[in-house]
Parts: sequence; C-alpha cells; structure tokens
Amino acid sequence: MELEHVQRNLGTRYVGRRIHWFERVTSTNDVARSLAEQGAPEGTVVLARTQTEGRGRLGRRWVSPPGGLWLSVVLRPPAAPHELPRLALAVGVACSRAAERACGLSLGLRWPNDLVVEGRKVGGILVESGPEVRWVVVGVGINVAVAADQLPEGATSLQETVRGPVDRAALLQALLSELEIAYELFRGGDWATLLDWWRRRSTTLGRRVRVYVPSGVYEGVAEDVDEDGALVLRLPDGRRKRIVAGEVG
Repeated sequence: MELEHVQRNLGTRYVGRRIHWFERVTSTNDVARSLAEQGAPEGTVVLARTQTEGRGRLGRRWVSPPGGLWLSVVLRPPAAPHELPRLALAVGVACSRAAERACGLSLGLRWPNDLVVEGRKVGGILVESGPEVRWVVVGVGINVAVAADQLPEGATSLQETVRGPVDRAALLQALLSELEIAYELFRGGDWATLLDWWRRRSTTLGRRVRVYVPSGVYEGVAEDVDEDGALVLRLPDGRRKRIVAGEVG
C-alpha cells in the first residue's frame, strides 16, 4: 500500500498525519494504546498487514489475515465514559460513507458496532479508552479482499460483494477523511446529524430482533437509538426497554 500517496492526498488536518505501519502485530489497538500512553498526538494511526491477536467486542478473537484493512486511531476527545457509545456509532457512519466513496458499496450498520452487507458481516469497530478518557483508541477491521476460506461463518468481504478488486489505499484514504468529519461532529456536539446518518444506514431499526445482554436475552422491535447511543426496544408486552450494551443476534 502506497502510504505516502495516501497521506499526500488525504486532506485531513490531523487524522492520518502520522501512520505507523507494521507487517505483523498482535493487535493494532494494543500498539495504539501504548502510543497513546506515551503521548502520541491525536489522529495517530496504527496500520498492519495482519494481526495475530486481533479482537472484537467482549474479547472475541477477530480473524485478521492479509487482505483486510486493520487499523487503530488515537483520539483525545473531551468526553465522559458514558458518551463513548456515541463515538462508536459515529465511527460506523464514517466506515459506511468511506465504502460508498471508495467502491460504491453501501454498508449497513448493525447496532452497536457491526458493518454488514447483504446480511453478512464485513467489518467491525472496537472503541477502548484509558483512565478518565484521557485518550481513546478506535479500532476498525474491514474484510477487503480476505479469501472466503479464511473468513468465519456469516462473514464476507468487500471484494466478494462487488465481484471485483477493491483499492485498499483508496478505501483507507476515504476512511481517514470520513473519520475526521464524523469525529469533528461528535466533538462539536452535533449528535443530531450523526444520528440521522446512522439511522439511514441502520439494518437494525424497524426489525424484530433478539438482543443478548449480560443478564439474559430480550426480544422485540428495535424502535430507535437514543441520544446516548442506546438501543430502544419495544418488548412484546408493549414496554420500551433501553439497552446500553448488548449484541443483536
């Protein structure tokens, strides 16, 4: 990947102005966390060809062979911990808009952090923070051209979906640009715009879903996402249930 070309044509003020490239790492989030603790400036990116211990939400293993886009970004938002679910949704919007720009593909957003196309998972987002949110690391994993036999069940790749090559450099450039746009809206408090963009791309809202939470399972119709990024579920008995953390099955 021509990183110098990407940075020359980026057009961002700070996201992607420093990129640390690795052939192989345990996890880009781990490297980015270390850099953040050492004072890395906002917008620093860690990018790897492959991860040996990539992870998703709840500590699940994330398959990260060559052919994907595996990256993490250091951010330093003026935010409280309860605001971070909003940031995860904002990053999802950025990923979807970047795919539209780079390969004309509309990625759906499945609450809270999955990127999907035609009902199959093509990527995901992991947001981790330090003490008192002095820094935040945003991890993004997208199956760009990962071979089908290397993908877990229920997953797909951009290349398989568009049935042709996908330019990873163009996707990275679009993603870093869209991340800065979404992050600026988040940091500026324009949640209304971000939420509108997210709702329009949601594959969760309006559907009957099953949501897994630590205490059990809820079933109902996903009615909305509120101002804190929580999923609002209409239960069969008519009650509304607000779910801050969970997973849609």
